[in-house]
Amino acid sequence: MALHISFKPGKRQSLQAARYYHETVGGLVEALIDGLEQKTYTIRAVEGPSIQLRTWCDHALEERELHELFDWLIALRTDIEGLQEGRMNKDHIAGLVGNWLAVRLGGGDLFVELAIVHPEEEENERTELALGIVRGRSVIVSTDALLFTWLAPDVFGLSLAGRGSYLLELADGKGGKVGMRLAS
Repeated sequence: MALHISFKPGKRQSLQAARYYHETVGGLVEALIDGLEQKTYTIRAVEGPSIQLRTWCDHALEERELHELFDWLIALRTDIEGLQEGRMNKDHIAGLVGNWLAVRLGGGDLFVELAIVHPEEEENERTELALGIVRGRSVIVSTDALLFTWLAPDVFGLSLAGRGSYLLELADGKGGKVGMRLAS
């Protein structure tokens, strides 16, 4: 898919973009979870922190779907670490966002919150990662230091704390195919 990418560097820019993108996310999350059922899955560790996964979906996830979701969350965390460490250039970001927009989980709608719960602080649980999926495509990826969100048809924003922000636009490629291309 063609993706036009515009980057504005700087800590101040990342904060401004994050505030703007956050305003969009609130309405998007409300629309996404409206009418969906919440379910919580907990993976308890023998020692140390447990993983708590809250989902909003129109059905209870089957084991196959849960495995696919966990694989997706692990891949997302790897992508996010690369972005936060500054190991990604525009070409990498184009591939990464293309992967985020690939259809997954049978093309369904789903909202997910992943929390790491420390046994001594269970009441102070903190969401580590939120993921919104519409028709199988990621439209929200949120952590303390990153926010990726759908802004308008074929337009997405990505803000990286302290680094800057990206505006990403999907564009038609040759032969009616949608592909990725960098913007100036």
